Formats: sequence, C-alpha cells, structure tokens
Amino acid sequence: MNFQFDNVSGMLHMAGHGIYVWTAVLVTLALIAWLIINPLLQRRHVIEEIAQDVAREQLRQNASRESV
Repeated sequence: MNFQFDNVSGMLHMAGHGIYVWTAVLVTLALIAWLIINPLLQRRHVIEEIAQDVAREQLRQNASRESV
C-alpha cells in the first residue's frame, strides 16, 4: 500500500496548497455542524413556544369557565 504523503507535515503542507485545502475542510465541517445543530435548537424553541401557547390557552379556558 502506497501513501500519498510520507509524513504528517507533508500532508498538512500539501506542496503549498495545504492552507487552502484545510481551510475548505474546516469551513465544510463547520457548515455541516451548523446544518445539524441549528434545526435541533429551532425545534426545541418551537416546542417551548407551543407548550407556552397550550398553557396560555388552558388558563384562558379556565378563566372563561369560572366567569360563566
């Protein structure tokens, strides 16, 4: 089995192109992480809003029953 690079330094440097390659890799990984985490956080926020709306509606219905 032949490896493309002889050592880690060669892999990181990539004949002078390493800074561009590794920047692209880091940006890609950051975007993928954001695309996974952001919807999860939004989902949590929406569920909390729905719970607040349900509780508010229940209070409103209880108040209207008591006033009748």
